[in-house]
Amino acid sequence: MTLHSRTSVKTIILCLLLLGMSLLSVIPTVGANPDTLVLLHPHSADVADDVINDFKEWYSEEYGVSISVTQLTMDSGACYQQVTTWNGEPEADVMWGGGEYYFMSLAEKGLLEGYTVSGDDDIEDVFGGWPLKDPEGQSRWYAAALSTFGIMWNNDYLEAHGVTAPQTWEDLTNPEYYGHVVMCDPAKSGSTTFITIMVTEHFIVEEGWGQNATGWQNAWKYWAKLASNVGLFTESSSAVPDKVAIGEYGIGIVIDYYAWEQFKAGVNIGFNNGGATSISADPAGILKGAPHLTEAQRWMEYLIGKRGQEAVGRHRMPMRADAAPTSPVLSAWYNATDVPVIPDYSRDMHNAMFSLTREMFSYWLVTNHNVVKAARDKMIECEALGIQSYEDYQSAVEQYNMVPESSDTLVKGLAVDRKVEAANWEIWGATHFEAAKTAAQNAIDEYEQNLQEEQEREQQAARNRMYTYVGGGIAVVVIIGLLYYYTKRT
Repeated sequence: MTLHSRTSVKTIILCLLLLGMSLLSVIPTVGANPDTLVLLHPHSADVADDVINDFKEWYSEEYGVSISVTQLTMDSGACYQQVTTWNGEPEADVMWGGGEYYFMSLAEKGLLEGYTVSGDDDIEDVFGGWPLKDPEGQSRWYAAALSTFGIMWNNDYLEAHGVTAPQTWEDLTNPEYYGHVVMCDPAKSGSTTFITIMVTEHFIVEEGWGQNATGWQNAWKYWAKLASNVGLFTESSSAVPDKVAIGEYGIGIVIDYYAWEQFKAGVNIGFNNGGATSISADPAGILKGAPHLTEAQRWMEYLIGKRGQEAVGRHRMPMRADAAPTSPVLSAWYNATDVPVIPDYSRDMHNAMFSLTREMFSYWLVTNHNVVKAARDKMIECEALGIQSYEDYQSAVEQYNMVPESSDTLVKGLAVDRKVEAANWEIWGATHFEAAKTAAQNAIDEYEQNLQEEQEREQQAARNRMYTYVGGGIAVVVIIGLLYYYTKRT
């Protein structure tokens, strides 16, 4: 082979190698090592897996490569604690879900990475008084879903017990629901605390839901009355829909998607927002020092984009106005008439009341739940007997509605040392609810005594009438006998 021939062969081989390398560069590397993303989140498997699988498809279509997604799953509080423990050296790339409070705190600690997603200008800054993205404008987090709050019920249970479905928050205080309601202890649940504050704030601002009474004290009178209808305070918010679904209780106070999950599972469930609701953002954000920053940014593009939001909308309320949910999930935009969001909810007031409301509720009402129910049971009995005019019944109502003196205004409540006041709230409740029960029982005893005395009076009157009749009869017989006797003699 000549030198020229050898050179030609080398040239051909080199060209073929270059061509092969070029072809490899444009062929999707599905079989090669995939990109990697690690998500830290509190979501259930059915929600997380569905959204993540759709993300993987989108990722392959968008970037021509596959991606491996690892999930680190724990509850919201544990997710937050894990990020703070990592302290800027995270083993995950994104925290997905967990409540606005946690993301605001992580952003303040410098543990979130700013990234502005495409179409950021199309995302509303605030909705229903709550931010849908980093209010500091640094794009450290975005709402990935919204939650509303309301009342769920088991239709089969209500029919079996002859109970109607509640339509408003105020309906839940009606005597017909005594023992039929299940609710989580607010001290054990951020979402239940949210609901408690939401209703309390409504009474304070004196507008919105057409309630019959307003103000801080009337809000707590409302909760005291509702607490008596609660058959059980659970240790977790997720236990509430489970107990309604199996028919252990008929009505539960829940986050919207708890009801939707049971509906999708085939349970005969009803749900509404009680006439009005606030919203809560469930955000996502890239962790500072994320090991796979590019993939994390792509996840945020997907999740906050329309496709990601519609995947979320199969399970949770999407935060984008242009993302259509899948029934039974509702959208605050697509289904505005069915989702009565309070337009000017005060986030500042809400945050100020958070710890006070959950602790006061728990120590005053939950700890004393047995005597709360017993007192209300006696009061309902009084009402059924129609003895509301009795002095003891009125005393029972007064005792039952006594809001703890140290916290009988919002200003006073915010000023107390909650660690010290906890025991006082508990003692106050035990004392006054017991007094209410005793007073109501006294009213019942008085009614029964009055009833007995009335029966005795009626019995005596009946005896007197009988004696009159008998005496009269005897007199008639005697007179007739005498007449007969004198007639015979003459």
